[in-house]
Amino acid sequence: MTKETVEGQREKPKTLIEGMKELRLILKKMQGNNTRVTEYASLVSTEKPYFDSKVDQKNKIKALIQANMDLLQRYLDVKKAIERTNLRTIITIGNKQHSVSELLVLKRVLGKYALDTYNSLNDTQARAKMDAFRRSASPDREILIERMYEEEEKHQALRYWQEFLSDLDGRLEVVNATTELIWTE
Repeated sequence: MTKETVEGQREKPKTLIEGMKELRLILKKMQGNNTRVTEYASLVSTEKPYFDSKVDQKNKIKALIQANMDLLQRYLDVKKAIERTNLRTIITIGNKQHSVSELLVLKRVLGKYALDTYNSLNDTQARAKMDAFRRSASPDREILIERMYEEEEKHQALRYWQEFLSDLDGRLEVVNATTELIWTE
């Protein structure tokens, strides 16, 4: 995780994985602060303040709110560094170059669509139509299914995408652990 510097400021995370861990930590801290704000935000008139006085309690609430606004800004800064790094870090897979950002989109969204595209190459519609024609056509009429694609090409493409997507997780793990964050333009 991150360490405190002499001035009490947090050090910037060095790698992508450290940055992602810090984002989760920031959200956890903000949630904890929100719970405390809710707890301190109001009192019943017969209740004693949580702190020495109502003024102290109001100040504590303001401090927690400010802490969350500071955490919010920190989150945005770290997230921006992660995104900048993901856009600028180029990885070669096979003979193609991709940014980490592209690889993440392929892993999370587009890879499934690529697989679905090649899995869509099938004769399901023709089989359904053939069954309907058989019911209405004369029994001696031959009805055949014609594929408008090459089965071998379909299987090669499916293998490529399956291997590419399964290898991607390992590659991204290494990149996340070893790639230093880019903090400036």
